[in-house]
Formats: sequence, C-alpha cells, structure tokens
Amino acid sequence: MIDLRALAKDGRRVQGTVPVERLGRLVESLLEPVGSVEFEFQGERDDEGKLYVELLARADLVLQCQRCLEALVWPCEVSNRLLLLRVGDALPDDELENDEVDALEVEPLTDLLALVEDELLLSLPLVPRHDDCEPPVKTGVDEEISPFAVLRQLRGKV
Repeated sequence: MIDLRALAKDGRRVQGTVPVERLGRLVESLLEPVGSVEFEFQGERDDEGKLYVELLARADLVLQCQRCLEALVWPCEVSNRLLLLRVGDALPDDELENDEVDALEVEPLTDLLALVEDELLLSLPLVPRHDDCEPPVKTGVDEEISPFAVLRQLRGKV
C-alpha cells in the first residue's frame, strides 16, 4: 500500500518483483502460476500540476493455447501512463481526447500489486494460441462415424 499521489508529487520511483502465484485473479487465467512479475512505478508532476504515474510490468506468463491445448509462454510487457485523480474528481476535458493516458481515481493508499495485476489481466490475449500448431488428434479411432451415416442407417430400418 502506498500513496501514489505523494509518489507522483515527489517524482519518486518504486520497483519490485512478486511471484505470479501471489496474484490470485491472474492465476485463475493461467495454465501454470510460475515465474515472477517485475514492476516499476515512476511518479511525475507536469507543468500544470497534474500528477502521473508511469507503470511498467514484465512477466513470462504460461497460458493454455486454445488450438492445441498445450502450454504457451506469453511474454507480457505492460507500459501505461496513469493520470491520478482524487475520488470524485471529474476527468479533465483535454484528457478525454488523449488515448496515451488512462485516468485512475486513487484513494489515499493504493494497493500496488492489485494495480499491477489489473494491468496484466487487461493485457492478456482473448484467445491465446501458438503461431503454428495443430489441434489435438483423437487416438485409437481410425474413422469417425458421421452422425448423418447413423441417420441413414436408421432410415433404412423403418
């Protein structure tokens, strides 16, 4: 827990590493909760007094390929610039047009790991799959019986 607004006002940097298994919501989306996530928060105040935090996070996440159902190592790198707003503050009109910055309402204390986890979850692919793989093949079945062939057999018995 940290005061992100104070971090931005002072232009400080916070960095760390956390095991993937400690990020419970992220673990639910992974095939294997292995490895660690490196993260960094860099605070900044612009000339107008607006407070920003640059968030960087890196991890190699193990997802399940939706084509072959095998493990897929997804090199995940997140970089996001966040405009810090007090709870209840309106988003400035000029920021509505800016796609390079996301606004974030922050309480006096913010859970950094929850914020890192949110950004990683948002960066996951909708349908993870290898660039080149084959779907699994049924073993032990030489020829699959078509449902239409079964219907044809039933029709002949009537």
